Amino acid sequence: MLFTLHKYAGLIAGVLLTLIGVTGSLLVFHDTLDRWLTPAVRVQSGGEPAPLAEVVDAARRAAPERPAQRLYLAAPGDAHTVRFAGPDGAPGPLEVSVAPDTARVVAVRQWGVYPTSWVYRLHYTLLAGTPGKYVVGVAGLCLLFFGFSGLYLWWPRKGRWRGALAIRTDKGAFRLNHDLHKSVGVLTLPVLMVVAFSGVALVFPGPLATLVGTVLPLEPRPVHRSAPPALGAAPLTVDQAVAAGAGVFPGATLKRVYLPTEPRSPYILAYNQPGEAWDHYPATRVWVDRYSGAVLDRWDPLTVAAGSKFLVWQFPLHNGDALGLVGRWLVVAGGLLPGLLFFTGLYLWWKKRQLSRKARRRRAPRS
Repeated sequence: MLFTLHKYAGLIAGVLLTLIGVTGSLLVFHDTLDRWLTPAVRVQSGGEPAPLAEVVDAARRAAPERPAQRLYLAAPGDAHTVRFAGPDGAPGPLEVSVAPDTARVVAVRQWGVYPTSWVYRLHYTLLAGTPGKYVVGVAGLCLLFFGFSGLYLWWPRKGRWRGALAIRTDKGAFRLNHDLHKSVGVLTLPVLMVVAFSGVALVFPGPLATLVGTVLPLEPRPVHRSAPPALGAAPLTVDQAVAAGAGVFPGATLKRVYLPTEPRSPYILAYNQPGEAWDHYPATRVWVDRYSGAVLDRWDPLTVAAGSKFLVWQFPLHNGDALGLVGRWLVVAGGLLPGLLFFTGLYLWWKKRQLSRKARRRRAPRS
């Protein structure tokens, strides 16, 4: 019964899992691909960095009718990016890229339309919005089932472990595909399960947090409002807010600034700490009052409760950032595995059907 379910569910879901896996592999090096495909976002920055307030103001002049939401600070050789609320009906935010030294706008792009963001939409939502995202999450649950059921079906009987992982290339195409399906699937199962589980966690964060909270303590992220401003008080600039929060995590690298979108919204500074296992994911946060510059709160992923720490790890595990370059290449391989398992399984099913038809024809009575 389990074998039949594993086989036919795999045949049904295999194309979808292959698509999700291949697009996920492409997104592991999203920034590099984006530089290749959109050279305009690459800049030669030779001078002193411009104040961040000038960067945000330049972006606002390029998108005057949209509220600015986030500032993504540039890696070396890249432009800063300011995100704005997208136009009605758009698949995502509007992005304005600004040179970090001259505060010159170098590109205005609609997220979800330019190539790498389109691939992201395809991977995460199948280009179908929230319903598509839930389909992707269910596909991830199916992949978890295929992994565990495949392991159970593969498990060798006593005394047969020696050849359980062998891949024979001298016994024909059927045997080769059979060995690739079982042996590669088992050997790479840890990577596949981590990618599948973390993907499900990103699609269904609420249910996962509830589940994790039953066994591990959770620490909710802070939610703060800026104090009412004094009469005539002007809000802080981005640079002043960054300076106010700079000493909270010494040595941390600022990656993003979440800009206030309402009169009482605070600045939220997102950092990457040296002690974190990932290099790009800004999980460390500082909340700064937009009028007084007071530090309202902090969030340290290195010291939060165990359940919250487990949840923080899911995104950098999913894109490979948690293990550096090695982790990224492991995730690239993990994204290609569903395709390998699907096509080898499809071949085995097709060949067995051919053999079954031939056997029925041989048994059929001749008239």
